[in-house]
Amino acid sequence: MNKKRILTLLAAAVMAAPTFSAINVEASSQKLRELEQQQQELNEKSNQLDGEISNREQNMQSLDEEKKQLEAEVAELQQNIDVLVTQIDEQTKEIERIEKEIERLNEEIEQLIEQIARRNDQLESQARSVQTHANPADIVDMMMSAESLSDLIGRIGVVSQLVSANQNIMQAQLDDQLQLEENEAQVVAEQEEMENVKAQMEVSRNNLVTQRVALDDKIIEVAERFNMNEKEKNSFINEQTIVAERASNLSKEMRAEQQRIIEAERKRQEEIRIAEEKRRAEAEARAVAEAKAEAKARAQAEAEAAAESRRAQANARAAAEKKEQQAQTSSTNNSSSKSNNSSNSNNSNNSSNSNNSGNAAQASTGWIRPASGRNTSPFGYRTHPVHGGRAFHSGLDIAGSGPIRASRAGTVTTAAYNGSLGYYVVINHGDGYSSMYAHMTPNLSVAPGQQVSQGQQIGIMGTTGTSTGVHLHFEVHRNGSPVNPQNYIN
Repeated sequence: MNKKRILTLLAAAVMAAPTFSAINVEASSQKLRELEQQQQELNEKSNQLDGEISNREQNMQSLDEEKKQLEAEVAELQQNIDVLVTQIDEQTKEIERIEKEIERLNEEIEQLIEQIARRNDQLESQARSVQTHANPADIVDMMMSAESLSDLIGRIGVVSQLVSANQNIMQAQLDDQLQLEENEAQVVAEQEEMENVKAQMEVSRNNLVTQRVALDDKIIEVAERFNMNEKEKNSFINEQTIVAERASNLSKEMRAEQQRIIEAERKRQEEIRIAEEKRRAEAEARAVAEAKAEAKARAQAEAEAAAESRRAQANARAAAEKKEQQAQTSSTNNSSSKSNNSSNSNNSNNSSNSNNSGNAAQASTGWIRPASGRNTSPFGYRTHPVHGGRAFHSGLDIAGSGPIRASRAGTVTTAAYNGSLGYYVVINHGDGYSSMYAHMTPNLSVAPGQQVSQGQQIGIMGTTGTSTGVHLHFEVHRNGSPVNPQNYIN
């Protein structure tokens, strides 16, 4: 039903009032006032619905542009997934090729071992034959018993052939042994290459999983947001139609329905307000507790430093008193007294230097800055840059570009995608500490279970998830609770 028909029904309702009044003027005066009041309410409701429909149409236009952008992101993600699938296929084929090459080398090694063993048996058999059946004198006798020069030359040729044959066997034995060692070394190299390819394939598979999650998230977002606004618009149009139809008989049911809607909305808003106040109170309580814990830790550290300073001063005073006593009792041996005083002074200085060195070692945190750039949003409460409202920021934002590196060595526990965090990585450092790096670009450099060293690249700065620009959201957790990262990387 279009707007022209709606206005026609409203006009009919307006014309009905004076007609009814003409039939029974005395009885209709009160009824007319009621009808006029109801008519005014229905007109206001109709105007309100017109505004809501107009707003929904504007929102749908805006969502249509956003839909196109999201569809482009979906297409880009699909291309990345296709590249990763191709990459994994190539890595799988490379592993199969390496495994076949290792199998071929192992077969060749077995053949070489058998061939070397057979030659060893042959050489050992010849050696035993010479030891048991011949000696150098026999060879001399064979030469001396030659009947003629031609016979002698023939016998010398036989001996030369025997010696040459043994030399050829030994050379072949050496060549096969060298080939055996070369094949064994090649097997080790191929196995190392296969392990590297498997590690790269594991990273590629993890990136494939995370980007498929991101793709599903984008597709669901497009479908839900666009369809929801279309349903809302249709809902308001249908409601306006109902209002126009009921305007013809000025039903009191509309006022009751309006009151019910207003009350339900008021109740819902009240529940949202109470839940938000409760969440804020809990967050503020956690922040206060963390601030108290940090203040207590700082106070304890200051107390320990003050106690250490008092001990150092007491040692210095004791050394000075001892020096003075030695000066009074050993005036006859000034050189010895000076040597003792110098020794005591050096010991005091060494103790002070040792204490200062210990304090410097305690001040070292063992963390490094995970990325280059400027700090744009510190740890603590702030106005949320996307959703608005005051909210607790549990990390440190670093704006810039380029690689992101592990702030400390540890084990990767998570390398995945989240609708709010985008592509993110969590590293467990042990001793109750862990760190998180969010809003990275696709194709992460690590996978869950991987050991990383301090400074090793784990990804690249991006703006995935809920983000207003390229930056790194960096968090440090102690015993499961977020703490201020600036206390560690500075």
